[in-house]
Amino acid sequence: MLLFIPIAIVSSVYCYIQAHKYAMGPRRWGLLALCFGPFILPMFRTHKQFRLLKALGPQGVRFNA
Repeated sequence: MLLFIPIAIVSSVYCYIQAHKYAMGPRRWGLLALCFGPFILPMFRTHKQFRLLKALGPQGVRFNA
């Protein structure tokens, strides 16, 4: 329990910054990460990927360097 609180705070800050970067509602993701800690990260990554695919459309191409 003692280790969960700092990990939750760090993951909350990380999710807040990344959500702000990708225009995903930073307060909502920051609060979710604060409540659930790092367990929210897979859902965050999936949501980020879905938003990117929706923005690109069905014919969009993305190159990873």
